[in-house]
Amino acid sequence: MHVPPLWRISTCAALLGLGQNGLLVVLPVLVERFGLPLSQWAGLILLGSMLFLLGSPFWGRVADRYGARVVVIQALLGYVISFGLIGFALWATAKGLLSAGALLVVVALSRVLYGLTVSGMVPACQQWSLALHGGEERIKALAAVSAGLSSGRLLGPLAAAASLGLGVYAPFGLMLLGGLLALALLKDVPRPHVSSPSKRAAESPRLALGLLPCLIMALLLAMSVSLMQLGLPNALQGKLDIDATRAGHLMGVLLSLGALGALSVQLGVTRRHLFGGYALLALGALGLVVGYGLLTQTSSMAGFGLGVMIASTGAALAVPGYTDAATRHQAQGASAGFLAMAHTLGYGAATVVVGLVTAWWLLPLAFVAALLLLTLVPLAKRHFLTEPASRASVSYD
Repeated sequence: MHVPPLWRISTCAALLGLGQNGLLVVLPVLVERFGLPLSQWAGLILLGSMLFLLGSPFWGRVADRYGARVVVIQALLGYVISFGLIGFALWATAKGLLSAGALLVVVALSRVLYGLTVSGMVPACQQWSLALHGGEERIKALAAVSAGLSSGRLLGPLAAAASLGLGVYAPFGLMLLGGLLALALLKDVPRPHVSSPSKRAAESPRLALGLLPCLIMALLLAMSVSLMQLGLPNALQGKLDIDATRAGHLMGVLLSLGALGALSVQLGVTRRHLFGGYALLALGALGLVVGYGLLTQTSSMAGFGLGVMIASTGAALAVPGYTDAATRHQAQGASAGFLAMAHTLGYGAATVVVGLVTAWWLLPLAFVAALLLLTLVPLAKRHFLTEPASRASVSYD
C-alpha cells in the first residue's frame, strides 16, 4: 500500500505522543514493581522533557544546514535506544542483575539521551514537510505533523494499556517496533535539497527577537493547556461532587474527547486549507478563550466536555497558525526549534504555577493565559504579509 511522504513524516511525529503518554500509562506498574518511588520516576520523565529546551533549537539549526532527514533519523535512533535501555534495565532489575540505584542511573541516562535526540523530531518533521509542500500547501504540511502528534497522544495511552496486558515489558517493545517502523517508512520519502539560510536569518538572537510574538503565543498556549489538564480533576470533584477515582475516569474521557476534536479539526479543516494562517491563529485563540471560559463557569459534565473540545480544537487551529507565521523564511528549522522550546517553557511555567497557587485557580489562570494570547494575535499579522521561503527542490533515494 502506498503511503504518501507527508504521512510517513507524520508517523515519525506521532511517536513523540506515543512514547511520552505511553510511559505515563505504565508508570503505576513501574512504581509498584521496581523499587523506585513515584517522585523519582516523575523526575526522570521531567528530565527528558526539559532537555528539549537545549535540543530543539540546536536540531532546528542542524536541519536548516544539513537537511531535516538526518535530524529525523537521529531522533528515531535516539528514541529506539532510549526505550530499549529502559526495557533492558527493567528486565535486568527483575532478574537481580541491577540494583535500584543502578536502575535509576540507567534510566536517567536513557532520558538524557531521549531529551537530547528526540527533541529534534518535531522541528525537523515540520521543516521537512514544508520543504516538500511549500507555497499554498504550507498549512497542509504543518497540519499533517500536528495530526501525527495528536494521533500519538490519542493512541499512545490506549496502545500502551493494551500491550501492558501482555507483560510489563510489552509497552517498551511496542515503542521499539514503532521506532523501527518509522525508520523503514522514511526510505522512500523525498530528500529535500535545502539551501543554507542566510547568515543574518540564522543568527539565533536576531531570529528569536523577530519571532518574539509567536514564541510568547506558543508559551502561553502550552501553559494554558497544561493548566487546564492539571486543574480539571479538582474542578470535576468540586462541581460534580465526586471522588478522586471517579474524577480520574472522567478525565480520561475528557482528554480523549479533546484529542478527537483536535484531530478532527486538523484533518477536516486545517488540511483542507479552508482558512489562511492568520485566520487559523485568530480562530484558535478565540476558541481557547471560549473553551476555558466555559470550563471556569460550568457545573455539568456536558459543559466540561464541550469546554474541553472547544479549547482543544482552538489549540489545534492556533499551533499551525503561529507556526506558519514563524517559518516564512529560510531558517525554518531554527524557527520550529524555537517554537518547540517555547512550548517546553510553557509546560514548565505551568508546573511552577501549580506549586504557587491552589488548584481552584488553575482553570481561571488558563483563561487569563488564553486572553493574553488573543491580544498578541494582531502583532503576528506582519509575519503573514511576508512571502514564504521558496519551496526546496527534492530528490528520491
